[in-house]
Amino acid sequence: MSRGTDGVLEPRLRLGGVVARGAAYGGIATLGVAVTAFVLREHDDRVDLLEATTFLGLLTGTVLLLTGLFFWVCGPGEVLRWRDFFATGGPHEVVSIAGPALVRAGVALLVPVPFAFGLGELVASAAYGSWLWGA
Repeated sequence: MSRGTDGVLEPRLRLGGVVARGAAYGGIATLGVAVTAFVLREHDDRVDLLEATTFLGLLTGTVLLLTGLFFWVCGPGEVLRWRDFFATGGPHEVVSIAGPALVRAGVALLVPVPFAFGLGELVASAAYGSWLWGA
C-alpha cells in the first residue's frame, strides 16, 4: 500500500493493471481507426491511413513501452500516480510517475497495430482482386 497525497492508503500500481488499462485505451483507438477507415471515400486514402497507423503505432508504441519499462525498473521503488506529482520530493521521483504513463501510452498505441495491418492487407488484396478479375 502507498500513502496518497491526502494521507489515505492506496493500492500500489501493478504492471498488469497498467497494461490492462492501456489495452482498454487502445481498444478505443482501434474503434476510431476503423470508423475513420470506413468513412474515407478513396481507396488509396484508406490504404495510406491503415499503413500509417501500422507503422507509426508500431514504432512509437514500442519506443514508449520500452522507455516506460526502463523508467519503471529504474524508479526508486514506489510507483506513483499522476496526482502525486506535486508530492514528489525530487527529480528522481518523477521517473516513478513517468514510467506507468509511458507504459500505458505504449500499450495503447500497440493495440491498433495488428488490426490496422490486417485490415490494410484485406483492403489492398480486395482492390487487387477486383482489378485482376474485372469485378
